[in-house]
Amino acid sequence: MTGKRKTKLKNYIYIILLTVLHSSCMDNEAMERNYQIIENISVASNITYKKIDSLEIQLDVYYPAIKLGKEPWESLTEQKRPTLIYFHGGGWISGDRTSRFLGLLPYLQKDWAVVNVDYRMLQETDLIGSLNDCIDAINWVYDNALTYKFDTDQIYLSGESAGGHLALLAGLVNKTNLGDVPVQKRKSEIQGIINWYGITHMESAIKFWDDASYEKMILDKWKGDTKQYLDFTSPLNHIASNIKVPILSIHGDKDENVEIEQAISLHNELESHGIKNKLVKIEGKKHGDFSSKELKFIFNEIWNFLEIEN
Repeated sequence: MTGKRKTKLKNYIYIILLTVLHSSCMDNEAMERNYQIIENISVASNITYKKIDSLEIQLDVYYPAIKLGKEPWESLTEQKRPTLIYFHGGGWISGDRTSRFLGLLPYLQKDWAVVNVDYRMLQETDLIGSLNDCIDAINWVYDNALTYKFDTDQIYLSGESAGGHLALLAGLVNKTNLGDVPVQKRKSEIQGIINWYGITHMESAIKFWDDASYEKMILDKWKGDTKQYLDFTSPLNHIASNIKVPILSIHGDKDENVEIEQAISLHNELESHGIKNKLVKIEGKKHGDFSSKELKFIFNEIWNFLEIEN
């Protein structure tokens, strides 16, 4: 969201693409898929989807388009596209959308549209503020569906760690307030959530972390009842039998940052309510340190779970 980040965004993306495309270990088929990303995908970057005083909160859109080679330079097909909305991790205190770009490539290879979102950190707001930003981003996607050919019947949420937590909350919360604090309401239904090692129960996560200064950051800007706040911001507490959104969780069984019990508890609660879900455990791995072989397996699990052709 800073000026420096804005100026570096496009260069950063294209440097990464060139690095990926020229990797000597890629087979011809993988190379061809990545060339097709350059051919078929356009980027609309640094879009302000929300403004609070002087703070501009931004997102980037990756969308399928036909390159024309002359003005108006591109055209969109009439076909609407499945759309992934992604929220980055970083413990709600660090990270940004640009740093998570590589994790979006498999969706772009599928010709999906992808919306990569920044949201306010705990230095600027509480978790309800971060959640409201994420829901506002979902609503922005709905409001701009015609412009970018987003298929509003195929909206999926994803994120890792803190971003996984926010993806779960944004997809599950159906209330309009927490005490006197308003909570944004989604304008569109969600067809699936892909949760990469996200927090599902705040109180047990805080106990696991056992870090007084970090706990203070989580609670500092909230002025109401602490237990009510932690209960509300725990995705586990928003699961009910009328919830229809399928949820896939990916988690390393040796994770030292977000213990796998968070994912197991989510899986068990979803199972008890008859909600379609799956927990993909990656043996021996910690907080996102997955190999290329494991990532291939994970994304095959994602496509199968969402019933999308591999």
